[in-house]
Amino acid sequence: MSGERSGIGGGLAGTNGIAFPVVPWKLFAALASFLLVVIVVNISSHAIEDPQTALWEPVLWECSSYLAILVLVPGIYCSYQRFHWQRLGVPRFLAVQILASIGFSLAHIAIMVGLRLLGYGLAHQHYNFAQGHLALELIYEGRKDALTFLVVCGFIWVYERLGQAVPSALPERIEVRSDGRTLYLTPSEILYAEAAGNYIELHLTTTPKPLLLRGTLTEYEKRLGAYGFARIHRSRLLNRGHMRSFTSTTAGDLRITLSDGRELTGSRRFRDQIT
Repeated sequence: MSGERSGIGGGLAGTNGIAFPVVPWKLFAALASFLLVVIVVNISSHAIEDPQTALWEPVLWECSSYLAILVLVPGIYCSYQRFHWQRLGVPRFLAVQILASIGFSLAHIAIMVGLRLLGYGLAHQHYNFAQGHLALELIYEGRKDALTFLVVCGFIWVYERLGQAVPSALPERIEVRSDGRTLYLTPSEILYAEAAGNYIELHLTTTPKPLLLRGTLTEYEKRLGAYGFARIHRSRLLNRGHMRSFTSTTAGDLRITLSDGRELTGSRRFRDQIT
């Protein structure tokens, strides 16, 4: 008995995210908990409906699928964030995610089957995933995996919506100190920030002369990140709200045009921050 017909091989449970944006632990925990409930239900259903099968078999079927999905969580999260629907638009986002779901299904099946072969091997028994009908098994698992992928994306979407309830608490102005003065700036009047030794230069829309502040770019990246600022160079932080266009250079870097007409160079290393 292969156990294919009721595993969480993608069916009503799935979880996946990414490694480049790192999966938030609360999201991962929610997905893992949801999946755990599903596999417990599936294992108990096996025990009730097919008492002749040794319990360790459905446990192996379900746990192998569960572990495979958790391993792939970072991949779905990465795909969702890297090709976000707000950046690509819904049609292109859906096209990308359909392709990503196919890749997820193939990877999930490969990991799941590998774990089951290992488990059956340790028990000195034979495991046959295809049962003589490989194409049908792939279609069957792919159908369940597509639903799993959709459920995971739904978790990510809900997590984002819950997180967006907080931005209203962001202060409208930030406090900075320059030349012994305390100033209160609205983030929208900051074009970009640039490292200058042990100082930071804030380039503003209101004055041609930058403000010189003591601090590090990493510090200001943390302070301004929630306001839409992104690192475009190891020494430069851009207010994306003032970015009007960008082109690629022959070296793969970016030439960015701002709202006031000036141009900045962005490193290809940080291309993902604005594309």
